[in-house]
Amino acid sequence: MNELAIKVSQSLGRTTWWTWRLVCFCSIAVFITSAPAQTDSEVRDMVQQIDQLRDAGKFQEAVPIAEKVLKYCQKHDGPDHPETADSLNDLASLYAGMGDYARAAPLYERALKIREKALGKDHPYTAIILNNLAETYREAGDYAKAEPLYKRAIKIFETKLGSKHDNTVSVTANLALLYQDKGDLAKAEPLYTRVLKVREETLGPHDPQVANTLSGLATIYASQGNFAKAEAMYDRALKIFEKAFGAEHPQTANVANNLGALYLNQGDLAKAESLFKRALDIREKIFGPNHRSTGESINNLAWVYMDGGDYSKAEPLFLRSLKITEQALGPEHPDTATSLNNLGVLYQMMGEYKKAEPYYERALKIREKALGPNNFALVSSIGGLADLYRLERDYAKAEPMAQRSLQLSEKTFGPIHEMTATAYNNLAATYQGMGKYDKALPPYEKALKLFEDKLGPNHYKTGAALDNLGVFYREKGDYKKAESYALRAVEVTEKARGPDHPETATSLNDLAKVYEAMGDTAKAQPLRERAAKIRHKGKTNAALPEQTASPQTTTSPQPSP
Repeated sequence: MNELAIKVSQSLGRTTWWTWRLVCFCSIAVFITSAPAQTDSEVRDMVQQIDQLRDAGKFQEAVPIAEKVLKYCQKHDGPDHPETADSLNDLASLYAGMGDYARAAPLYERALKIREKALGKDHPYTAIILNNLAETYREAGDYAKAEPLYKRAIKIFETKLGSKHDNTVSVTANLALLYQDKGDLAKAEPLYTRVLKVREETLGPHDPQVANTLSGLATIYASQGNFAKAEAMYDRALKIFEKAFGAEHPQTANVANNLGALYLNQGDLAKAESLFKRALDIREKIFGPNHRSTGESINNLAWVYMDGGDYSKAEPLFLRSLKITEQALGPEHPDTATSLNNLGVLYQMMGEYKKAEPYYERALKIREKALGPNNFALVSSIGGLADLYRLERDYAKAEPMAQRSLQLSEKTFGPIHEMTATAYNNLAATYQGMGKYDKALPPYEKALKLFEDKLGPNHYKTGAALDNLGVFYREKGDYKKAESYALRAVEVTEKARGPDHPETATSLNDLAKVYEAMGDTAKAQPLRERAAKIRHKGKTNAALPEQTASPQTTTSPQPSP
């Protein structure tokens, strides 16, 4: 699916951004299929062709073939025959692969009724449809419908096939993915760990199913801020997929995308851009320009440019991603909310606050309706709105929103997560803007400590927190402390972001303000001049508040295999 640290100079200090990269992290959900036992050789060939096209991610090409098979089964076997159910399942899986859940769900529901009537409610073939229908609901964001179907399928498979059977393990992995989507990482992690252990024992360490599980577990670790562990798992998964399927396969693209998101969160824009472009090339080639997975890659690439301060490159990509997502999933889907939220972040960073607000508000409304009031995905929308209100000096709105974002972040991410550090930082900035310095200092210090502990003393988010404290002490009139923090902020930011990044310009400018306050214009002037050159080079509007951003990590909706 991204903690964002942004500086806003002037008297407001620097604060931290909220946003989700759409499908920054992709996990693999397994659709279980069953081949109908056709007696007609031509139909059997068509079924094999459907399987081959589906495995290659060519869902649209397979649809007319699946429709022919369904028509054949309905005519020769009858509308309520198990073979018809198999054909309905195959056609539904193709629509699900295309992201057309409105067409997939009723086909699965019809297949489920046939299977239950013909084979019984506890038959393994019935469990297959239960899993696939649950997966469709999960992808559509209807977690309440999906969870009991997964659990029912697992119970059937465990009873009939055993706890280590591939179907039992696959549906367990899908249930873990559901909890991951809901933000319940405490439930997701042990399920993934169990699945990984069974798959390595039964399939060997180099099987693609092991890579699926590694990718899912890596996403959990990335969400928890354990980047080293996540990177090792993504690297291993990528090597397995490349060897098994080749360099241009959808699952290879998924892991490349996830690894790119991991590097983006750590501030390595060059590696992130390369991996996102690779994922985008694969997805466009396989799925076409308007598929949801293509939209996800476009969104992530836009994040790289926004993070680098190149807003003119980022805006059209974010807009294109939103258009693709709305067309593929509908205007009320959580993924659409993610795209809207990202545009809110972009316009906020560009200083276009009135333009940003409706994007944040619509994203929050969609997420609250689809996910409930306590889902982790709401943190980015709530935090973004809180910061926007702060920048507009509407503190009556900003303070309760900032408090809510902190409470929700602590509840869903935990007290020592980066997102919680971001929430502390934004609440501190709100108090600072209100002139409540005694309330602002503790959360600023808490944010700095969390960033240093989780990311290290030389991470760009640590630099953002240092700069914020420099501005804080400058406004308080404690220029010695302000100078100390500002000098460290420049050193860390320039090292982490590069000498020509807009965030480096903001740090330089804030240090210059400290020297100006101390009456040392000889030190301040060259810093001001250098900051202005950076902004001009980056085509940043110097009349706007100086600002830059850096992304946040997240888990987001995942494409199917």
